[in-house]
Amino acid sequence: MVEDHDGYRFSIELPGLKSDSLEVKVEDETLVINAERNEPAWAKDAQVHRAERHYGRIHRHFRLPSDVGHDAIKAAYKDGVLEVTIAKLPEAKAVRVEVAYNN
Repeated sequence: MVEDHDGYRFSIELPGLKSDSLEVKVEDETLVINAERNEPAWAKDAQVHRAERHYGRIHRHFRLPSDVGHDAIKAAYKDGVLEVTIAKLPEAKAVRVEVAYNN
């Protein structure tokens, strides 16, 4: 997670996903990423001795800071990398409250 003045950015490497196998959501102040990467169709007589990628279900979750706006979340998937950006809420400003006097 990278923070700058405007918000937070998550970059998650998830190569080989299909568009319908990726889900990004916010639940209970947590960014949740679910995906599924199917194993390639190996030849029937092939023996896989080593696979560098994990296949199957992927579940990642990240606790969000309290200063994020849940309505300002964007996600993009390009070249095997999921980029999620979340804008910060504007800082609360002090507000002067007039006091009514009842005599």
